[in-house]
Parts: sequence; structure tokens; C-alpha cells
Amino acid sequence: MLFHYPRPEGHETYRMIANFGWTGVELFFVLSGFLIGSQLLEQVARGETPSLRRFYLRRSLRILPPFLIVLGLYLFVPAWSERPVETAAWRFLTFTQNFGLRINGFSHAWSLCVEEHFYLVLPLTVLALRGRIRAPHLIAGAVALLLAGMLLRGGLWLRYFGALGPDDAGWRDYDMLLYYPTYARLDGLTCGVLIAALRAFRPQAWERWTRGRAALGLGLAGLACLGGVTYLNEEHFRYLPYAVLAFPLAALGYAALLMPMAGPAVSRVCARIPGVRTFAVLSFTVYLTHKAMQHGVRVWLEPHGMDAFHPVTLVGGVVAVLLASLALHQGVEKPALKWRERLERRLVREPRPLRSATS
Repeated sequence: MLFHYPRPEGHETYRMIANFGWTGVELFFVLSGFLIGSQLLEQVARGETPSLRRFYLRRSLRILPPFLIVLGLYLFVPAWSERPVETAAWRFLTFTQNFGLRINGFSHAWSLCVEEHFYLVLPLTVLALRGRIRAPHLIAGAVALLLAGMLLRGGLWLRYFGALGPDDAGWRDYDMLLYYPTYARLDGLTCGVLIAALRAFRPQAWERWTRGRAALGLGLAGLACLGGVTYLNEEHFRYLPYAVLAFPLAALGYAALLMPMAGPAVSRVCARIPGVRTFAVLSFTVYLTHKAMQHGVRVWLEPHGMDAFHPVTLVGGVVAVLLASLALHQGVEKPALKWRERLERRLVREPRPLRSATS
């Protein structure tokens, strides 16, 4: 939310924090890789065959109902949008919006496109490798993916930006080529799946790494990685070291911090913190609505002499986002999830010729 909010002149500390806000997407990818990877790999570790029908049913009814409602508002209610919507509707509906993307209305849905591509590929990969998944192979595959991403971003940077001066117009293509596309953003998902695999296939090692000194060491290593991202953000933003290293460093940093937090001791403490569960429940609808609602509050209050950083505007924006996300959750997301539960129960009861299809 901070990353999408205007940066005021002369507020250097706020600028640094807001500029670091893009790493929230990387955290989102790490969490998604961990959660979805855990769902699939823990079944494999138990000797079960993940059901593609059940997986895609769960993902579709979790994401599509609130997404389609918000997309409809962007496409058919111009006053809702923070910018004019220039992307064709079919690009949103096919989740290909993140290729060739320039900032316009609902452009932040690019990260959902990356997620959908991940949902398409990971279950098929797990099924194809079921029975042949080994820890060394997983580690080698994850390292290969991270290195491939670094080499690809480095090569694209040298091809399109290596000869540009600081003020050249060609920099406007940077995000289109190196920030939004799926091929550039696999680092966080890869790291998330890797730690999910550790928990599924090496539970004893997982226990060791999420307790005591090992957990503290991971936390410090994670903070060091994020410190490196901060340095790249401030000193090399959009230059070659940033293009190559910023995403994997952020992904490794958040993955290292996530492991101790996903351990039993820390997760129990976090579960008791007021508001944590509510924020987790509303996180997707907050993601969908925050830009439009914050923009609407600013437009509404500006004629009354309250700019983007007036306390009333700031508080009003937060309240508007929470109310909109709560309404979307209660009115659309929650009923869809209840429907999903009924369909899942029907799938389990339905007779199958093969046992693995109902796993």
C-alpha cells in the first residue's frame, strides 16, 4: 500500500520506506510458494497423489469471484479506477496482462498473473515428478531456476538498457521487461516451494532449523539479505546489480525470516497477536481494492484542502480500504469459499475408477 501511495517532497525517510515497498510482492510470492507447495508436496510425502480437479477447484473459487467483481468495477465504472484502464479485458481474463504492461488502471493485478502461471505449472510438475522427487534434485532445481532468472535479467538489461544514459527515455521500458513478466519473478515462488519441500520431506531438519540458535541465525541472515536489497534500492536502482540481485536477495531474505516464523513456537505467538488473523483473511481483498479506495478518498478530500498526507486523508484511506475489503470478503469471497467446501465434499463422495483421483 505504501509503495502505491504518492511520495511527498522532502520526506526522505518515508521515501526510503515506500521505495522498499515493492519487496512486499516478493514476500507475497514466497508465502504463496510455501503455502501452495506445502499443500501439494505434503500429499506426495504421504504417498498420495494430488488431485488436479480439487486443486484447481480450490484455487478458482478462492480467486476468481472477488477478482471478477473488482475487474467489472474497473471496466464498467470509470469513477472506481485510479487511472484509465488501457489494458484489454481479454488480457485480464487470460491472466496475460503482465506481459507488455505499462501502468494503468488495475495494473497491480500483474502479480496475480504470475500467481496463476505458478498454479498452472507447479501441480503438473509435482505430478510428473511424483515418486522421483529427492531433496538434492529439488535443491539443484531451485538453484538452477534462481541462476537462470539472474542470467536472463542480466542479459535483458545489457541488451536494452546497457547503453542508456541516466535520463534516456528507454528506461520507461524497464518495468515492462524486467519487473512485471513471469520469467523475471520466479525467485520468491521458488524459495517458497523449496522451504515447503524441506518441511514435507525433511521434517526433522525442519524442526532443527526453526528452533533455537538455528532460527536466530536464519533470522539474522534474512535481515542481512534485506539490508542488501535496501543498498541496491538506494545506490543501484534499475542498474545491472539491482536487476540481477534484488529479487533473489529479497526472496532469500523473506524465506529465511519465514522459516522460524512458520515453526511451532513462533507461529503460536503470532496467532495470539490481535488483528493478525483478520489481516490474513482480508489480505486478498485488500490487495484488490486498495489502490481504487485510496485514490477515491484523496479525490474526495482534495477540494476541501486536505492533500494526500493530511491525517484525515491517511486515516480515511485506511478505513475505506478496510471497509471495501471487508464488504468484498463478506459479500463475495466468503460465500464462494462455502460453495467450494460443498463442491469438495461432493468430489470426495463421488465414486472414481482410480483411488488416486480422490486424494
